[in-house]
Amino acid sequence: MTSIASEYRAAHRRIDEIRLPAKYHNCAWCLLTADQWAYLHNDPNERNEEGFVWSENSRSYVALCRSCHRKFDQAYRRVGREGLAEAIAPLIKAAYAAVSPERRAIEAQAREASTKAAYAFLDAQDKGLGNRYGRPPISAERETHARLVRAYAAGGH
Repeated sequence: MTSIASEYRAAHRRIDEIRLPAKYHNCAWCLLTADQWAYLHNDPNERNEEGFVWSENSRSYVALCRSCHRKFDQAYRRVGREGLAEAIAPLIKAAYAAVSPERRAIEAQAREASTKAAYAFLDAQDKGLGNRYGRPPISAERETHARLVRAYAAGGH
């Protein structure tokens, strides 16, 4: 019998397997390097058991740095699902404003290099070893990531 905590951790590991670990993505708020996947509380089929709230849907998560993730979780605890979008809007603007363009550029270069290495490894795995995790081909994830980056850029950041 698996515990709720182990199911919660397994769901987060699946996100890493499908979308790469958060450290290969920029924080959706400040655009520095992300550390963690944050659940957006937008899945009507979410799991909420023994103090753990999560989703089986990997698209219900966004990559955030620790600081932004902490602020997001505090906002959720304060206002709940219904008021979350309104509560985080000023937090996102403040997080973005707090980071210099130079720092973002430096972190983006480092993240790009490590992401390139991770993609090369996964490409080799897809070709030589097969896809043992049931993950979509890495090319599909690249296309999705590129669309998300374009959509985020068009949104005002």
